[in-house]
Amino acid sequence: MSRDDEARYNRACLLVLNVCPFTLRHVIDDYSSRHARSLSLCDFLEKNKDRLFHLYKRECCCGHKSNKTPMYQSQWDSLYNRNTSTCLNGKRIDCPCKYDGKTSATTNVMDVTLCCLVIHNICPGVDVNHIQTVREIRNKLIHAESARLDLLTFNGYMNRVETAVCELAKNVSTVLHTETLEMIDELKNRLMDPVELRELRNLIIDQKRFSDLEAVRMGLSTGADYIGFDLVEWVGTGGMIYIGKVKGLCVD
Repeated sequence: MSRDDEARYNRACLLVLNVCPFTLRHVIDDYSSRHARSLSLCDFLEKNKDRLFHLYKRECCCGHKSNKTPMYQSQWDSLYNRNTSTCLNGKRIDCPCKYDGKTSATTNVMDVTLCCLVIHNICPGVDVNHIQTVREIRNKLIHAESARLDLLTFNGYMNRVETAVCELAKNVSTVLHTETLEMIDELKNRLMDPVELRELRNLIIDQKRFSDLEAVRMGLSTGADYIGFDLVEWVGTGGMIYIGKVKGLCVD
């Protein structure tokens, strides 16, 4: 594997983990204010509390039962506060009656995974095919067995994600579409510095940890089946900068 393979992996991760959330957050803000006619993100979250709760807990006081709960506790906690209310249906289980949308919540707390989940489930009318593309490429990168991409795979990932995220941006505004294109072009052409790469490492670790916790929670693994790879980057002609060992459970 060449040093270019490693640099391509880093660049693709930055597109999915940095650029995509920027655009997807604007998609959510636009939908909540313009289409859902919510006064604030808190109001939008409150209106959709029951639906999101069904993605967080297997059982609800309304009688709904979920086989899959793709929303992590940390994601739920970033959007909702627990209140002192009792269940309106008289049930003694955890339920949406006991939570309120955070008045301080903004889309800035949402990573790419949470953005995709929110848009897919409570933003009808937004093209879910584009959301699915972002999620698919994100999963392939985060669950990769090595931090390397060959040129063919890299071009495929970049083209698919760029098309998806630019189409989503275009449906919001011309300004957002232009800003998204500029961010992607800048990402393709600039040299990544060690500080940015360390931040990228932390993002990847966070994304892998979410997958690990979800796998254990759903009984897919004991958490012992780990893979590991080195996250590195070549800077100019100065050689390789070692960023660190990244370990994560390879589960989709």
